[in-house]
Amino acid sequence: MAQVDTTPGSPIWWLDVLERRQLMRKADMKRMEEFYRGEHPLPFLTEAHRAKMRDEFKRLLEESQSNFMRLVVDVVEERLAVDGFSTGTDAADEKAEAIWTANSMESQSQVSFLESLVKGVSYLSVWDDVNGDGSPDICIEDPLETIVAYEPGTALMKRAAAAKFWLDDLTGDARANIYLPDRIVRFRGAGSMLAPSTTVTAANALDLEAVSSRWEMLQEDGEIPNRLGEVNIVPLRNRPRLLLEGESELADVWKVQMQINGFLFLLALAGYFGAHKQRWAVGLTLHEDDDHKPVEPFDVAIDRLIYSEDSNARFGEFKETNLEGYIKAIEQKVLHIAVTTRTPRHYLIEQGQSPSGDAIRSAESGLVKKVLRKQRTFGQGIEEAMRLARILGGERNPERSEVVWARPQTDVESALTDSVLKQLGANLIDQHTALTKLGYSKSEAANILTATAESPTEPEAPETPGEQGGETPAPTK
Repeated sequence: MAQVDTTPGSPIWWLDVLERRQLMRKADMKRMEEFYRGEHPLPFLTEAHRAKMRDEFKRLLEESQSNFMRLVVDVVEERLAVDGFSTGTDAADEKAEAIWTANSMESQSQVSFLESLVKGVSYLSVWDDVNGDGSPDICIEDPLETIVAYEPGTALMKRAAAAKFWLDDLTGDARANIYLPDRIVRFRGAGSMLAPSTTVTAANALDLEAVSSRWEMLQEDGEIPNRLGEVNIVPLRNRPRLLLEGESELADVWKVQMQINGFLFLLALAGYFGAHKQRWAVGLTLHEDDDHKPVEPFDVAIDRLIYSEDSNARFGEFKETNLEGYIKAIEQKVLHIAVTTRTPRHYLIEQGQSPSGDAIRSAESGLVKKVLRKQRTFGQGIEEAMRLARILGGERNPERSEVVWARPQTDVESALTDSVLKQLGANLIDQHTALTKLGYSKSEAANILTATAESPTEPEAPETPGEQGGETPAPTK
């Protein structure tokens, strides 16, 4: 058996470390994914209830859910849109835009933003042209399969290694790739994988012999040189911190969603059993069936009359249950989500009259600030991925490409037009920038400016007879 290099920093060493780190964070990411999709745990449902629960009760639990988590994420994602790239002189970066378009990143980038918002981070992998379109490849990697390790003391900025673990759909084999600055090493699962509950301890942190029994390097193209000289997996981090790669947008509110589901269930239960007036009767003789079980004496309906020949019998009804308390409790929890996530409350719940244009802009100011902050962090990852792609495209020292983001504000059209025209009149912006601020794409703005420049000038006003050299006619009296 060949000797395996198990020194720190070797591929098998990174395989062990990153596999365990990935398993440790996987449960939290899956929980956030399930809450975004609306697959919430059923309230009041325990293992003891599960076997004896009536189907009607369980169905009522499943129907008593309203997924606010999707809206919390989508309201941010729909305002994150890459409009293009520019150079340091604010000119359009045509090379970067060509790479971006060749990889269909106009639409695929939205997927990467969505994954980051839900799970805290997503990744972009950059590699040589595989599709044969002449452009370096940029692909989105799921954080449930991919993880990056960083150099100590670099505040999670300098990438030391990366790994991707996935199941091959064609062969059914477990696969793993280790990405290092100088090479990419590819493995196939050779034995049982780590259980999801496995945690790293001093006793098993570096059980490299066990790792070698679970994984084997591919015989063909098992090791590929990395001519970039850098780890080619770039993170897009949501809400990053010094020692935290990213955090989900749902981290603070998924428990509130559970409380809302609980109140919705209680509301449905109260409405089902207590919203209608329940009747009572005393002094009646109850009859029994053949099995000695009491028989309901009346079949109550709108066209039925309840009567008794016993003069001592009395009838009455209970007061219906007031549902207002449940409704107010749900509204308070929804407003808690709005405040915590800075989601405009008119997106989540309607109260009073519809807000005016100025009120909408004021209510959305916090959301806009949050989106602008995310543009900076996501833009840093996109610009890094674009730099690596341009190096693979043949540029030795590529010019820095800056991401141009679409405006996150939803300004009223008249107010936006007025503001842009004032900036243009004061020579604060040029005509091309003014057109892009008004919502035109860069190509549309260029076509408008080209058409304006090529349009014929207005004809001069015809000369008066006196200007043509003739005598000026005398004025009439």
